[in-house]
Amino acid sequence: MRILLILIIIAAVFVVVQAQRHGCKYDATLISCVFGGADVGGSPAAETPAAETPAEAPAEAPAQ
Repeated sequence: MRILLILIIIAAVFVVVQAQRHGCKYDATLISCVFGGADVGGSPAAETPAAETPAEAPAEAPAQ
């Protein structure tokens, strides 16, 4: 009985840690997000768009 309890606790800790790493929401898609990653159909909790860097201005030719 103790072994079963320990295994359940280990599984719960695994799910929480993986959910934090993948940024999963705690809803119906949690298990698919935890085991498949955020790109497999899970919903990432914080959707932050990638910050686009402004195009660098071309270097001006030195005056001669």
